[in-house]
Amino acid sequence: MAIDPALITALTGLGVAPPEPSQEPAEYRERALAYEQAVYPALGLPAPDVPTREFTVDGELPVKVRLFYPREAHGRLPVSMFLFGGAWRQSGMHHPYPAALCALRAERAGVVIAAVDYALAPEHRFPAALEQTYRVLEWLVAEAETLGVDPARIALSGQSSGANLTAALTHVNRDRANHPIALQILEVSALDLSGGHLDFTAGPGSLEDFQLVVDNYLPTGVAPKDPYVSPLLASSFEGLPPALVITAEHDVLRGDGEAYVTALAAAGVPAAGIRMVGQTHESGMFEQVLLTARIGQGIVTDALRGLHD
Repeated sequence: MAIDPALITALTGLGVAPPEPSQEPAEYRERALAYEQAVYPALGLPAPDVPTREFTVDGELPVKVRLFYPREAHGRLPVSMFLFGGAWRQSGMHHPYPAALCALRAERAGVVIAAVDYALAPEHRFPAALEQTYRVLEWLVAEAETLGVDPARIALSGQSSGANLTAALTHVNRDRANHPIALQILEVSALDLSGGHLDFTAGPGSLEDFQLVVDNYLPTGVAPKDPYVSPLLASSFEGLPPALVITAEHDVLRGDGEAYVTALAAAGVPAAGIRMVGQTHESGMFEQVLLTARIGQGIVTDALRGLHD
């Protein structure tokens, strides 16, 4: 889950330091935003100018949602929720990468991307963000006609901690309303917060940093093995939506995603797992400079485009 500063420096020539895991939340978020603003223009692609709409979904903890529409939109379109990464404690739609990514995916795939600005920990610990995302799913279904989206063609997607929420959301949805979900897309996922599938030989990171993230996210009394916290440890995977799971070779979390593909397939759920050789946890965003990043995002685009079929 750690950023590799040496890779960033090599690609950009910028000696900009990433945030330290031990920093206080406000300082950590400020440093993370400044870091992304410094490096993303040199590594990532600019956002196309696509139409957007912003809403607030009410509830115990209201949540903002930004909808990105392709410039050429005809009729009611498929929609994909997007949940950003950031260890549950930083990032959001004010950051350049998730905003650009959502615009790019909307334009490339011809679908609506519904980006959820979920609440961050430690101020809002589990299950706050998960409950927000479920309310957004309910809202998309209920307001589909007004929003110009097709409730029969909904995908759920997320990266890193956002992929954790995405996977957990498929379990929550199955256990509650069971709205039809056409696809789930999980990128560099954190799916076992007990740490049972971590591989520190794969890439940068430490057990101490991982544990700090988990402690920030979980309140007292909630175990890392709770199936809504660690979807990989659920007792059943039956009835979940088809999955595209992308992992990175040099990512300590790669075992989480690959074990999840195995569990889904064993339960009869159509699931494809792709390990991006040479990639780190973060390098999937580096489309401007890495061919493998462009290929990875192309795979996601093709999957989203398949919602039109």
